[in-house]
Amino acid sequence: MTLDNENTRGTDVENTGEDMPAPAALGQMLRKRRKDIGKTMKQVAQEAGLTEGFISQIERGLSTPSLISLYNVANALDTSVDTFLSQPLRHGHSIVSHAGERPGYNVTTTNRVYELLERGFPGALLNGCITQIPEGYVSELTSHEGEDFIYLIEGEVLYEVDGKEYRLTAGDTLHFPSKLPHRARNIGKGPARELWVGTTRIVGS
Repeated sequence: MTLDNENTRGTDVENTGEDMPAPAALGQMLRKRRKDIGKTMKQVAQEAGLTEGFISQIERGLSTPSLISLYNVANALDTSVDTFLSQPLRHGHSIVSHAGERPGYNVTTTNRVYELLERGFPGALLNGCITQIPEGYVSELTSHEGEDFIYLIEGEVLYEVDGKEYRLTAGDTLHFPSKLPHRARNIGKGPARELWVGTTRIVGS
């Protein structure tokens, strides 16, 4: 899930990301935390639903995880994902979510901002996020518990789920068990925008 600040529409991004850690700094923070609690990269990868090679790339500052993957890595490291974002996640509940009032969250770069939709009530099972995927962006291969539902608002994205490819254009949807290995690639010209709804918990309880 990604958002490009320069192409955000209907979103008041409160933080430009200038104060966030660079990929190398993020990798160092994750590596230090992993070593502090005595876990191997293999253990973290298994618990986060990622490959050991990708965890190694993150720690070396060669790759940046998506927000969901970072959340899962943080869980595997027994810490909060807030530590690695441009600003702490807003933990609250509101039945209504107004365009232009939602904050944007960054992971190491201003080109990838996440507009989280607040969970409507305590104990809610569904979580949502509006994202904008920069042209040419390819996400990591990941898997986790739950379900993912994607509605592509605009653009052209090639989604891979369990080894099969699905080309989506504006108005198309995709719904699959999150435990299946999956990733996305923006194959269109310019950014794509998607609405993601899933049972993976990112914000609050």
